[in-house]
Amino acid sequence: MSDSLWKQFMEFGALFTKTVDLDADEYSYKIAVAERLRRTRETFLERDPEWFEALRRDIASSGLMNRYFMMRLIDLGRTKPGDLWQVIALLWDGDLNTGRIDEFALALRPYNQEQFSVGGIIGFASLLLMGRDPHRFPPYRAQAAKKFLKLVGWDDRGANGDASLRYELLLEALDEIVRLAPEHGIALRDRLDAQGLMWTVMNVDPTDEWSPADSAAFRAWRGDKVESGESVPSSIRHAQTPAGLTISAGLRGQASPIDGRTITWTAKAAKDLAIRSANTDVGRGSFMSKLERQLEGAAKETVMLAAELVYLQVFPLENVTPATKIARVEKVLSWAPGASVVLSEQLREGLEAKGAFNGGVGFNIQVADHVGWLSRFVEYVTEQPEHVINAALKDPWAFIGLTQLVPKDWPTIRYSIEYLAWPDDLQPVVSRDHRIKIRNAFAGIIGGPSGDSELDIAQDLLNIRKAQQGDSDEFIEWYDEPYLSEWQPSDSGGRRAWLVRQNQGGIALVDSWFGNDFVSVRAQHLGSPDPRSNFDQVQAAVNAGYQHIDYAERKVRAQEFYRFLSQMKLDDFVLTAFESDLYLGVITGEAEFADDETSRLRRQVAWRQEPIPNDDLPAPMPRLLEEQGSVVDLTDGLSIISAWFEAEPGPDRTKPGTVAPPQPAVVPQLREATADLAAKLHVQRDDIQEVIRLLQTRQQIVFYGPPGTGKTYLAGKIARFLAGEEHGDHVKTVQFHPSYAYEDFFEGYRPAKFNGDNVGFSLEPGPLRRIAAEASLDGNRDKPYFLIIDEMNRGNLAKIFGELYFLLEYRDQGINLQYNPQQTFVLPPNLFIIGTMNTSDRSIAMVDAAIRRRFAFVELHPQEGMISGMLERFLETTGQPALRAELLNALNSEIGATKRDLMIGPSYFMKDHAETEQGLAEIWKYELLPLLEEQYFGQMSREKIREKFGLAAVRRKAAGDVGLASVGVVSESDDEAAG
Repeated sequence: MSDSLWKQFMEFGALFTKTVDLDADEYSYKIAVAERLRRTRETFLERDPEWFEALRRDIASSGLMNRYFMMRLIDLGRTKPGDLWQVIALLWDGDLNTGRIDEFALALRPYNQEQFSVGGIIGFASLLLMGRDPHRFPPYRAQAAKKFLKLVGWDDRGANGDASLRYELLLEALDEIVRLAPEHGIALRDRLDAQGLMWTVMNVDPTDEWSPADSAAFRAWRGDKVESGESVPSSIRHAQTPAGLTISAGLRGQASPIDGRTITWTAKAAKDLAIRSANTDVGRGSFMSKLERQLEGAAKETVMLAAELVYLQVFPLENVTPATKIARVEKVLSWAPGASVVLSEQLREGLEAKGAFNGGVGFNIQVADHVGWLSRFVEYVTEQPEHVINAALKDPWAFIGLTQLVPKDWPTIRYSIEYLAWPDDLQPVVSRDHRIKIRNAFAGIIGGPSGDSELDIAQDLLNIRKAQQGDSDEFIEWYDEPYLSEWQPSDSGGRRAWLVRQNQGGIALVDSWFGNDFVSVRAQHLGSPDPRSNFDQVQAAVNAGYQHIDYAERKVRAQEFYRFLSQMKLDDFVLTAFESDLYLGVITGEAEFADDETSRLRRQVAWRQEPIPNDDLPAPMPRLLEEQGSVVDLTDGLSIISAWFEAEPGPDRTKPGTVAPPQPAVVPQLREATADLAAKLHVQRDDIQEVIRLLQTRQQIVFYGPPGTGKTYLAGKIARFLAGEEHGDHVKTVQFHPSYAYEDFFEGYRPAKFNGDNVGFSLEPGPLRRIAAEASLDGNRDKPYFLIIDEMNRGNLAKIFGELYFLLEYRDQGINLQYNPQQTFVLPPNLFIIGTMNTSDRSIAMVDAAIRRRFAFVELHPQEGMISGMLERFLETTGQPALRAELLNALNSEIGATKRDLMIGPSYFMKDHAETEQGLAEIWKYELLPLLEEQYFGQMSREKIREKFGLAAVRRKAAGDVGLASVGVVSESDDEAAG
């Protein structure tokens, strides 16, 4: 029995080898995957930190692993890379041995019992082994292997056994395919070839080159689902959804599925709707309110057609609620003359189902444009001969050919209709840019892209999806992991906002922009670089076309063109200023070149109807709008711009929304000092509150004073109190020193590894740039952040701060950066800076006057202000005698006669070991006297310093000053021990 089953498999395999290029479809790309895995294994064995990301990319791009398994594997690899390394080492370190798959499964499965199925683990293990020897260890897919073994009668030979047995059984079966291949005229080199043939037989459909009898016999043998002995005709697959039913009925000239009686897809109704929609003289308002006025007095067929087109436009959107979808369509139907028209239950259920894609802002604000294209589509198809319509009903590629010929193309709605008509064959991706990126990212799976036409891209996407999907029924979500990060890098940055100045080269463009729904830059000498060009490519195009202008201006032009070509994305906001108003729009199209030297490089834009007064704008908008250039990044004001947009009437609103613009970015209100904080710091509450008020108003202060006054300690404690104990990470500390530079503090180039072992330089952020970036994030702008700069006067401040001096004084403005001249940097208003300066190192009188002007200076002096009496309060709180305070006062009294700025602070005497006589003597001998010797170097001899400032001498002075017998008599040995 088994021999006959094997014979059937091999005969069908022979038919496939005549109609399928197994090398191109199976063998070559798996060899390429294996080579990438081999290189990644080397990285893995070297314990390079990037090993997992390399492995993730290799596997995700291969299409050989279950999506859900891959998602869980990514979670494990990013949260517990060390654990995963140990598991993978079972197969990647040491001898090749399939028997270790059992150990591998036992080690991996506990991390996720639900998603880490045995079949999935074997598939993962097979890929790891394939990276070592693809000819011996081909990939394993559980469902395909199980089905194949059943068809050849080997399913009773351990197919459901342990993990290693299941994989070894597949290998044994592949060896059998290789053995039998010559008998059937099939040339196979190894197990990988055999696996490609097995996979093809299990998953690929016969082509038209097969005879009907062979095709029917094969489908019956494989167990394909058939109806009355025949496959489900492709010509009706697209009519199995309510949207597909609507399109199918319209193309066939049948009655509308809304009421089952009225024929709506007629040339007359389509032309009537197009003429009415073109009537813009109906006043302002939302799309729906305008459409109601446009349809006033229209025939029933026209109104119902409008309802169908609104239905098709909103049907696939998952970012519009079912209630809104239904209300929108029923609203249009309510305008039909005569008896009321009710949305059929079938169509209603379609709107209640989950949508297929997120239409973003574009679909919500382009309803009128989409309905306009749909009306042109209906008008166009009603004029086509019957054989063209029949072809579009039977073949998705013919349907694409039909939609592409509709006048005044609008790609987003065209892609949507193509998907609704053929959901099994076409993808719910309505951005051309995204379609190209997805296709290019995964084209290796199908042997490379077949071309760049709309048809080529659509066919490639289908073939990629089939390869990725394999034998599973799961739907490939290109906008979810593990796919998203492969075609859309994580540094894409999210939504942004841009200012494009309309007066370029002395030419006002606003009328052209608003009248034709686009925005542009002149770019008359740019050439035609690809819209996805990187900055270097754009710079090269500018250098070639703009040789007549200075190189500095060429750099500026290159940055503006790069922003317009590559950094602007669909759904980004765009603003332009005209007279006393701002006009807001949303980018709805990719960059394209037009035959117009005044506005050659363009992007489609859906402009907001109502202007925004350009006065009394909240911060940071005034600063951003003053920045130089034709294309300016306004993303720093994104929350404000988003609120302006939200206030615009949507397709269903008749009045502007009530969304209030967010409060402008302001200095967050700092909390008041508490008695508890004052007690812990042993200072007066009023003194701490005064410091907090200075921070609130100035944002930058410096604690300065002699050593031991607790400058760094107080700065840290106050900052953490104001940030909140739960936000300890909002406080960062950096220490200046003589060799510290701008590159260390803000940003600079550092050696870095590229592409394995190549070493180059990369621009790396310093502590100020990192904390400023964190403080600027949307969710953090109302929270205070603190940067503590310790030993501030030990560094060369002018060298360290550079152009940042400007920002310290003008917090509401931005400045171009030394290493990033094309980028504007702003110090966020919620970032506070606390510096410390030790006056014994360098008098603050010598500090750069520019810095003195930009910071509020708070003196911490042992005998004045905030620190005065700190040691007495500490000793009283801890229940200790006042001796140390008396000694400190006496010592500072001696120093103060000559050097006030060099007095000693109380922190030396607040240490635990200062409580004992021995500890106090050691502090004096090893900390205070060496410091005093340094301060009086060249002025007093070492003996004189010890005679004047030694512990015994200070004890005598303290005793004389306070007249306390308790001070006692100091022996000679005490005096010697203290110095």
